[in-house]
Amino acid sequence: MSDSVLYRPFDIVRRLRTEVAVIYRCVEVLPGRGFMVQSADRVYLPVDRELLRRHEQQFWELFCEEAPEVRSGLFATVEQAIASFDADFNIEH
Repeated sequence: MSDSVLYRPFDIVRRLRTEVAVIYRCVEVLPGRGFMVQSADRVYLPVDRELLRRHEQQFWELFCEEAPEVRSGLFATVEQAIASFDADFNIEH
């Protein structure tokens, strides 16, 4: 992949149940090439700041190791990318 490819990382959050949420670490490949989910992190109450820091570190390690569009297929919408990720990794809602 070319080093000139631009990416826009962003998070999408879903509440799974009381005191549990999942953060989808999404990436948009610009301009308008598609969306993918790089990873998903569960968050439990009480929130552990160190765990959140490790999730952030892991996101950047994965991003730098391999281009997002190589790691996963691209989808036209972020909703499609999340549905595919959930199916691949058996994420419960």
